[in-house]
Amino acid sequence: MNIALLVLWAADGWCGTPWPGHPHPHPDPDPWWFRLVGLVGGVVGGWLFSAAWPAGNVEPATYAVVTSLGAFVGGAVLRSFAGLARGGAAQA
Repeated sequence: MNIALLVLWAADGWCGTPWPGHPHPHPDPDPWWFRLVGLVGGVVGGWLFSAAWPAGNVEPATYAVVTSLGAFVGGAVLRSFAGLARGGAAQA
């Protein structure tokens, strides 16, 4: 595991791209700590994805792109749980 991959996963988790049909108006009214929850979820999601499907003989760039999907989903799921804990509707 290298620092560049961790930073990529954190950026994917930080990403605030909503799913289609997202009920929030623009700009997103969520507090700043909500983005940090997504950052942590991105790192955890990327790590879990890479642990479940090891790289093997895959090119490093391809591996980074594929694990980014896990990081994005991890960030979205953790942001959804944070939204539910805050008393709102699911975010993703």
